[in-house]
Order: sequence, then structure tokens, then C-alpha cells
Amino acid sequence: MPNTLAYIVVFSYPLVVLLLFRKLSLPKALIWSILGGYLFLPEKTGIDLPVLPVLDKSTIPALSAAVMVWLKRERSDPVKARQERSEEPGRTAGRPVRVRRQGGRLMLLLLIIGTVAPFATYYVNREPVIWGAKYIPAMTIYDSFSMVLATFMAFIPFLLARRQLASSETHREILKSLVWAGVVCSLLIFVEVRLSPQMNRWIYGFFPHSFAQHIRGGGFRPILFLEHGLRVGIFMSMVALASCGLFGLREGKRPGFWLFLAGWFIIALFLSKNFGAFVITLLLLPVALLPVQRPKVIIAAFLASIVLMYPIARGGGIIPLDAITSAAYRISEDRAESLVYRLDNEGALLERANEKPFFGWGMWYRNGVFDENGKRISVTDGIWVIIIGIRGWAGYIGFFGILTLPIVLLAYRSRQLSIDRATVGLMLVLVANLVDLLPNSSLVPITWLIAGALAGRYEQGRQVANVEREGSSSRRRTIKRKSPGGRRSHA
Repeated sequence: MPNTLAYIVVFSYPLVVLLLFRKLSLPKALIWSILGGYLFLPEKTGIDLPVLPVLDKSTIPALSAAVMVWLKRERSDPVKARQERSEEPGRTAGRPVRVRRQGGRLMLLLLIIGTVAPFATYYVNREPVIWGAKYIPAMTIYDSFSMVLATFMAFIPFLLARRQLASSETHREILKSLVWAGVVCSLLIFVEVRLSPQMNRWIYGFFPHSFAQHIRGGGFRPILFLEHGLRVGIFMSMVALASCGLFGLREGKRPGFWLFLAGWFIIALFLSKNFGAFVITLLLLPVALLPVQRPKVIIAAFLASIVLMYPIARGGGIIPLDAITSAAYRISEDRAESLVYRLDNEGALLERANEKPFFGWGMWYRNGVFDENGKRISVTDGIWVIIIGIRGWAGYIGFFGILTLPIVLLAYRSRQLSIDRATVGLMLVLVANLVDLLPNSSLVPITWLIAGALAGRYEQGRQVANVEREGSSSRRRTIKRKSPGGRRSHA
């Protein structure tokens, strides 16, 4: 159980956010508010209010950052803030041009689908679920409102980043922030590898998960202040790729320093005993170090598309599961057995989800599988199967569409938008996280923040292109009116 200090730290975090916004620029303050809350606030420490989502390390930083962004923009230039809420202005031929947010329409549609789908989930789940002696009550309209609010809270980092972190300069700042946060976490990893994962217990008075799951290979898997050691692994994978991205930018007087840090992070990741995250890093590391940007963009879009289509391929039997498990047995029998266990659970949960494919089974583990005695026999790991089981395909398309389409759209328009190395590096960082979502549930505020920054970059690029096109058309019309050849002759 969390101690008093844990609650004090969580509920005083808005003061930390206030200090960050007073001392740093708006983009830096926003990044560190979300990043710091995720990495260093305690898990399972919050207040569960009626209807409202739990106020904890995910919701408090997001709400605090949203309030501070609004206050800072209003106080800095209230007239401009009101103008930007109504339109995105450009200036062509001496007059303002209203810019259409073409890329934002699709994102807005996905946000609406992901947010309002729980109302349909409630409509199709008004009966109880009975498995032998297990009785799970029907969903209520109260539950649907709770799901909608929880979804909106999860989307806040995405919405903030989409407006405030859409430029190449802010993408560079995200990469730097990830790397410096990775330096701190790597030092804590070395402590917990040596002394066992005790940091959360020493400071906050409890261990946030099963200790047995953090004993690996005769040593320990660090957990730091996160929910599970697996999340430590994918975060270190992301910071290693971010460091490679900064090396490609030749940032600073000694760009080789970023490459050194990438090696340092890979060592920390290896010692953390996260095999999946380590494999993801080894596969993406050569891509991140490529000097040419176009192959990086194509590979990032290809992997994002695979993640988006994975449930269809999994349910259709397209994925060669036997070949994958055979390869895993050749590497490690323990790892292979863990993989087979995960795949068996995925299959059972996917079969259960297919009974209500459009809007899912709703809350209270109604999407789970039980035996004839009412004992739960399924374990949910991959976030994709969790979302499909609870929210159905509508929820899955809303969530994973928002996460993957920014990468695909940026790749499709990469030449037109002239995306630079910082944006490409951030795309690879997000891809690493997305691939990890297939076996794990590492969908965290940092994931939403990066996805929002990439979505904003796509929309911003489309706006600039629209301004340039309208400007060119306006100049052509002006020249035609002034040209003698453009006037009608009345002989």
C-alpha cells in the first residue's frame, strides 16, 4: 500500500507543473510535465471518484499541463489565442488566408469514434455475464460515461502535443528530453540490477507488481517507478533510438556523444533483462543509423501498418505462429514457453471478442474467459486484444488509428512536407513503442504525446502547402487581371 509520501508527491505534482511552465518555454514544460509524471510518480496511488477517471500519475500531469497551456497562451497574447481557436491564419499577397486543416479531419473522426464508442458498448451489454459460479453484472449508462471520460483523459497528451509540439524544433526537443530522462533512468537501472528492484519500496513504501515476475536469469529485472519492468525495457529502447536520432542530426559540437549514449542505453537495456525490447532495439538500430532518410520513413510506415493490421492477420491465421514459436525454442526454452502462453491467451481472448466484434464486452472483465467453476483462465497482455475485447473494433480503430496513421501519412507525404531528421527520428521512436504494444500493454502518456506531435506535424505541413497553393493561385489571378492579354477586347 502506498505511504503518505506517495500521496503527497502525486497530489502536489500540479505545483511541479506550475514551476516548469514558469521556468521553461511552453514546449519544454509540456514535454517534461508528461515525461516526469510518467517516470517518477508512484503507480497505484490516486483517488477513484464517482464517474470520473482515477486521479493518478496519468491523469494529474495531463490535466495540470492542459490548464497551464491554456493559461500561458491566454496571458501571452489573448487576441492571438482567440484567433487561433477559430482559424489558422496565413498571409498571402498582403491578405490573410484561412487554412483548411485537411489532415485534422481524419484524426478528429478517429478521436470521436474512440471517445463515443462506449455508449454503443453499453447498448449491446445490458445483460449480465455468467460463467458457472461467476456472475458479472450488466453495464450501466454510468459505466459508459466513465469509459468516455477515461478515454478523453487518455487523449489529452495527444491533443496538447498536436497543437504545441508540431514543429521540427519541438521534435528535436522531445528527442533530447527522452535522452536526458534515459540517462537518469539508466543510473537507477544499474542500482536495481545490483540491489534488486527496491526503489519504489524505499521511497513510496510498496512494490507495484508481482516481485516474482522481476526475478530473471539469476538476477533482477528493474521496475523503477513504473507499473512493470517491461515498461522500463521499452522506454530504454525508445531513448536509445532517440539518441541515434540526435546523432543523425549532428546535434551539438560533439555529435559522437549521442552515439556513446545510445551504446550506454543498450547496455542498460541488456542488463534490465527485457528480451523483447532488446530485440526491437537491435532490429531498429541499423535503420536509425542509416544516413538516408527515405528508407527510414518507408520502414517506419511499413511497421506501423503491420501493427494496425495485426489483429486481422492474427484472427485470419496469416501469421505463421508455428514458425515463430519454433524459432523461439531455438533461442530459449523459457522464452518460448512464455511466448506460447501469450499466444494461447491471445487466441482465447480474440475468440471471445469475436462474439461481440463491433463494440466489445465492456467493463468488469466481461471480455475474459473463465472455466465451468467461474475461475478466470485467461490473462490479458497485448493492449490490442484488451481494447478489442472491451471496446470492439470501433474502439480499436479509434485508438490504433490515432497512433499509427500519423506515421503512415507522414511517410506518404514525406517529400511534399519536407520532413527533417528530427521528425524521422521521432517516427522510429514511436514505432518501437507500437511494436511493443503487440505483446504488452505499454500504451502510456508518452506514447500519446509522441503520436500527437507527429499528427500535428502532418497537419502543419498540409496547412503550409495549402497556403502556398492559395498564394500561387492568387498571384496568378492578380497577374492575369493586370496583364493586357488578360483583358477582353471590345472592337
